[in-house]
Amino acid sequence: MNVDAILPPIGSGDPALAAAVLLAVLVIGFLSGRASKRFGLLVGGLLALVVAGGALTMLTGVRMADRPAWFGVLLPLTVPLLVAFLAGWLGARASWFARIVIVAVAVLLLAAFPYAAITAATAEVLPAG
Repeated sequence: MNVDAILPPIGSGDPALAAAVLLAVLVIGFLSGRASKRFGLLVGGLLALVVAGGALTMLTGVRMADRPAWFGVLLPLTVPLLVAFLAGWLGARASWFARIVIVAVAVLLLAAFPYAAITAATAEVLPAG
């Protein structure tokens, strides 16, 4: 499975597919924020996305023993999903203007997130296996 084709910013995959995946996660976050047990769905959704990011990282073929490389793949796969879910959840009970602001902040956060710097810092902190 080519994970690079699904989620940014790892590969040069299809941006339309990546946008569709992030939009789907945003809508799922929005629906979980509108539900009656929204705090439990927030925690469960965030945990599910971390697990999904770990599973997608394993599908790329990076060995978990090489921690810096593993986190270098995990972060760019998981952070966009977590930000999209959280933005949807936060915007669920907000006004229309606040929803636009929340989504704009999420887009700016994803665009400016220092993936390379965090990967380099992780490589310095964690020993290579």
